[in-house]
Amino acid sequence: MPHWVRYIFLLAALVRASDLRSQLHLFSGAAFEHEVTPNWGYEFEIEHRQIVNTGAENRVLVTGAINRLIGRYVSVAPGLRITPFYGQDPTEVRIFTDLYLDYPLGDSPLTLEGRLRSQYEFELTERPSSAQVAVRPRIGLACELHETVVVVGEMETRYRFDVIDGITEYRYTLGLSVLLSTRVSVESFIRLDSERKPEDEEVVAGILINYVLPDRRHLDWEYRRPFGRSLLW
Repeated sequence: MPHWVRYIFLLAALVRASDLRSQLHLFSGAAFEHEVTPNWGYEFEIEHRQIVNTGAENRVLVTGAINRLIGRYVSVAPGLRITPFYGQDPTEVRIFTDLYLDYPLGDSPLTLEGRLRSQYEFELTERPSSAQVAVRPRIGLACELHETVVVVGEMETRYRFDVIDGITEYRYTLGLSVLLSTRVSVESFIRLDSERKPEDEEVVAGILINYVLPDRRHLDWEYRRPFGRSLLW
């Protein structure tokens, strides 16, 4: 039986709307990650999103990606995300490629983490619609406080090349990862999504529960978790 890592995540977002009435967003789902060889891995993820207050935006997102290690600290991951149609909302397709960096800073407990995502997003409609083309650079620093506790701080921007042709979003994340046992770990985070208009800011809090499925064979390499927090955060 291959070595698997399973993620189960629950995410709640509190949105500051322009009329000052808060909206509670509930994201829930599961993801499965499998490292086939020391250089190759893949992930499949399904997620449900809904506004609890109104029941609106009742959408399902399906994501798949593969990961290829191309250097000691660098890997690349192309992927596809599909959001099936719901009500008046058409099916959305996102094609993306991520370039990951995971670089330990000497003998210190710090690790430099980075992700550069390029994405192409469009809607499947009868009439042609304009696509969204963007790059999303992310830089972060992880600090190992203990062999079972890691604190992570990240910053990400989104630059769109289509109609807007400029930065449309800043994202700041502070996270905590705790290893509870050899198979179970918990990750929690709080995130601020800041867009062009102050009234569009979102504060997101999330909890992720990770479970390593039993493996009946001995692995002769160290499991590197090629995706880690990258797709979920």
